[in-house]
Amino acid sequence: MSVRWDCCKISLQAPPLDYSFRGISFIQDLLTEEPRAGLKVIKRSAGGKLLTQAVRLNNNTINELTDFASTMEQLLEYPNELSWIDLSFNDLPTIDPVLTMYPNLRALNLHGNSIQSLSEVDKLAVLPRLRTLTLHGNPIEEEKGYRWNQRAQPANTSGRGRDGGRRGEPSPGEQLPLCHLLPAPRKTRLGTQPPPQESIGSQSL
Repeated sequence: MSVRWDCCKISLQAPPLDYSFRGISFIQDLLTEEPRAGLKVIKRSAGGKLLTQAVRLNNNTINELTDFASTMEQLLEYPNELSWIDLSFNDLPTIDPVLTMYPNLRALNLHGNSIQSLSEVDKLAVLPRLRTLTLHGNPIEEEKGYRWNQRAQPANTSGRGRDGGRRGEPSPGEQLPLCHLLPAPRKTRLGTQPPPQESIGSQSL
């Protein structure tokens, strides 16, 4: 069994890298800020990088994702394997295209931000494995058609309606992954509850 396979298996079962409630405003601050300690320690690779596929950045004051990709590369051994990113309860006004760089992303928490346009969600249509997306607590809740479940579409999303009708219907014979606009996860003393394991495709511990 290869070293990479062993490391990927470890990262799949690892707890999230947790920077919630750290007063973080800039992504670069993750390089100097100490993450929250969990019950289970995240293992490191031979090169010292963390072996996990989940990152929690919720309950901070982040309003942009500048340097997100480069920061993840410095922190994680396999950043492209990220399957869950929690950015809930921040100040993000838009959905940064950097989030589309993670093809294995299955769960994305964006509730409790400042996203105003439902068209921002179209950017995520290129993520083939995205199954769980939370957007409650954003200004887009007031936009017509928000409460409809949407199908993640290919990059060409020009056919998506904005009139509250059936949104994101696939063309005949086309099979598309369903992406639900779920209610916000339950908020606890330590932050938001993580999505269920099956939502992000992780194996049971």
